[in-house]
Amino acid sequence: MRQECRECDVICERVVSPQHCLDSGCSSVYVYEDEDTKVFGCVHKVFAPELNLAVFEERRGRPKGADLYGNIKVSRSPRRQCKVVVEQAYPAKAAVIACCNPTFFHQPTGAPEDRMRFTTNLPPEPQP
Repeated sequence: MRQECRECDVICERVVSPQHCLDSGCSSVYVYEDEDTKVFGCVHKVFAPELNLAVFEERRGRPKGADLYGNIKVSRSPRRQCKVVVEQAYPAKAAVIACCNPTFFHQPTGAPEDRMRFTTNLPPEPQP
């Protein structure tokens, strides 16, 4: 699966929220202690960096759903439970340019109705 599309002037990338991974209790999240710091990451490396868990634990008192790190670029194919969105680097250009690759926005790991379906519009072959 492609992680980014650069077929036009609008750069599109698939991103995931580590905050969602923690909030959802994802079974792919691991935590370990490195000296005095607790660090977490994704077993499947859907997002590559290991992040400081203290930042997420300090969010008490902040509005629910406040995402402190924001989205991180997907580095490997996401799992079914991952909440993946597509971010555009130049959304103003997207309004002017027709998308060269609209299938990039389909969720390959999502529900069957969100997956890409290949069809053909070829006329039937003539019978001999």
